[in-house]
Amino acid sequence: MNETATWSWQARDATGRLLRGTQAAADAAEVASRLRAEGRIVLSIDRAMRDGIQSAVKRRPFAGRVSSAAVASFIRQLSVMLDAGVPVVEAIEVVRLQTADQRLSGELAVVRDEVENGGSLSDAFAKFPSTFPPVAVGLVRAAEAVGDLSGMFEQLADWLQREQRIRRQVRSALAYPVLLAIVGSLITILLVTFVMPRFEAIYAQRSADLPPLTEAVLGVGRFITSGWKVWVPSLAVAVAFGGFARRTRFVHRMLEHVRFDAPLLRSVIRPADLARATRTLGVLLTAGVPLLDAITICRGLSPWSRWSRFWDRIEEGARNGDGIADRFEGGDLVPGSARAMIAAGERSGRLPAVLNRVADAADEDLEVAVKRVSVMLEPLAIVVLGSVIGIVAIALLLPVFKMSTIAGG
Repeated sequence: MNETATWSWQARDATGRLLRGTQAAADAAEVASRLRAEGRIVLSIDRAMRDGIQSAVKRRPFAGRVSSAAVASFIRQLSVMLDAGVPVVEAIEVVRLQTADQRLSGELAVVRDEVENGGSLSDAFAKFPSTFPPVAVGLVRAAEAVGDLSGMFEQLADWLQREQRIRRQVRSALAYPVLLAIVGSLITILLVTFVMPRFEAIYAQRSADLPPLTEAVLGVGRFITSGWKVWVPSLAVAVAFGGFARRTRFVHRMLEHVRFDAPLLRSVIRPADLARATRTLGVLLTAGVPLLDAITICRGLSPWSRWSRFWDRIEEGARNGDGIADRFEGGDLVPGSARAMIAAGERSGRLPAVLNRVADAADEDLEVAVKRVSVMLEPLAIVVLGSVIGIVAIALLLPVFKMSTIAGG
């Protein structure tokens, strides 16, 4: 006898009304047969989770975060459906059934239930901060106040896609050098641990005195192959200590100094941060989010103290009624040209639009910086990689040259 299970179903009645429910049955076909016998049009049948979707989502700490691409796609589809006049709950459910991301699907089921039970969409989004950032919650809350969800979701989708673009550009600047470093490390380890030991046996047969460089390289190879009981635990301890040290104020400040002041990193990071900050503030102000609330949301974009102090200055100006343009002065996060544009925008009453233009200009600066850094890092990485492999090759050949010299003499 087949074991019964609980099935969640969705269907429409003869009038087109959307219905939902659960039934105990042996399989989905049995549920579908019952629903059709009642004159209902079956839309979907899913096996229900025993303790509810929300608790199941929370019980999956290792399921990974929902990708920003999946969230942007959901927001874009939701915008189109709302613009077409589809009710919010039904639109969320239709998009949920189409998404391939199982975690996002589970979270959207919770969002759907919250809204269906009378909750606000912004509060439902706020339950999943790792998926829907504070910017999304703030924009949706502002849209709910003015009754323009579809237009706001279009803006939110654009914002998410631009955030993805910034992240991709920053990563692309570092991808090739990192790849070269990994390949170079693997080649070096292969030479030191497999090639050099075979030559060592030849050197031993000839009773040749090995040069110091060769001895050093062979020692490294022996340590890697024979001393793994030492270096593997040491590496694990170092990684764990590094993760702990990153949380300390001293290391955090040191990393911040490198991030903001190292020449190559600075040229990429600063325009990326500026684009993110000004675009987010511009989008929030365009949506009608109060300035102080928008500043609070923007403060959460970056964990670095320099940006926290920057937003503190902006908030102080807003609270004092002095405006925010003057507060952009006195820091190195915003270039002079951008500060002049923001001041002009505030005087003319077009601050949100000008902030978006500043963000677009920062995007262009970021593209130029990424290309420049790539052009500089690629040959540098090749030189470093070639030098390391060259040293190993020299260490390998020095004894051969020495033995040839002795034999020739």
